[in-house]
Amino acid sequence: MRAVLLSRDLLFITKIKEVAAAQQCELVIVKSEAALHEAILAVPDRGVVLVDLEKTPVPLEVVAKTLSSSQQSGWRCVCFFSHVHHDTGESARALGLGDVMPRSKFVQQLPHLLSSL
Repeated sequence: MRAVLLSRDLLFITKIKEVAAAQQCELVIVKSEAALHEAILAVPDRGVVLVDLEKTPVPLEVVAKTLSSSQQSGWRCVCFFSHVHHDTGESARALGLGDVMPRSKFVQQLPHLLSSL
């Protein structure tokens, strides 16, 4: 099981690492477009990309393009944002980036997201 996280929020990265470890899920932290491609190609058949819409190190358009070329292989995308930045969520939805939710809902669903890979 592999999850790829796009975030620059060190505290939140730590929290997600703890949940991933508890769910026995491999978590790869991505900080560039090249690293995103590499992480997905390393496990092409199944995984989830977690995108922090407030602090993503990779442009959303790049994420959408990368996933559109690999969605047939079972990769899922889950984006999360601060509840006060609905426009950020709408931008992700417009690009077709899968599930888009406020950060609070994401935190509640994270264990299930990682265990269902």
